[in-house]
Amino acid sequence: MLDLGKEVNWTEVFRVIDSVDTLKRNQTRPLRTEFVELAIDKHSNGKLKYIGDAADGMDFEGSDGLRYECKMQGTIFQPRVPHSASVILKNHRGRNLGVPPKTFDKMILIDTGKRKVGVVDFEQLSMKENDSNVTCRVDDQSIINFVAEKVPSYPSRRFDMEKVIFDAAYKVL
Repeated sequence: MLDLGKEVNWTEVFRVIDSVDTLKRNQTRPLRTEFVELAIDKHSNGKLKYIGDAADGMDFEGSDGLRYECKMQGTIFQPRVPHSASVILKNHRGRNLGVPPKTFDKMILIDTGKRKVGVVDFEQLSMKENDSNVTCRVDDQSIINFVAEKVPSYPSRRFDMEKVIFDAAYKVL
């Protein structure tokens, strides 16, 4: 297994997270996710290859032969309860197709609020069907392998990425 605390420059990944923080509308959220996942690829020195645009149910192939999925949200790790917050694993868009089959070995969890990154095995996730979504969480947070904590923030480098994209689009038109 890769040591993602050493193999990924999480400070640089969080710089990208900070810069795309304004991309939170339904239409721009997938772009935000792709920017962050491309940053993980770039700042892993080839250890995590981004394949999320071509593979279903996983985001990275690791140089260790394992498959990795990545989930990011404002709060995942919770200090007052034993379990993590739930994250959407699969959105079936109106048709509940049940819990998906195992398509990854490790889950990378990025808590953008606490600026913290943890990794768990697929088998350590608890799955739950909610309407058209399947969510997952870690029932016992003590088993999470935290690979980055208190990643520094660089607010002076923040800019409105949504505005940058729209300005570029208007220049083309």
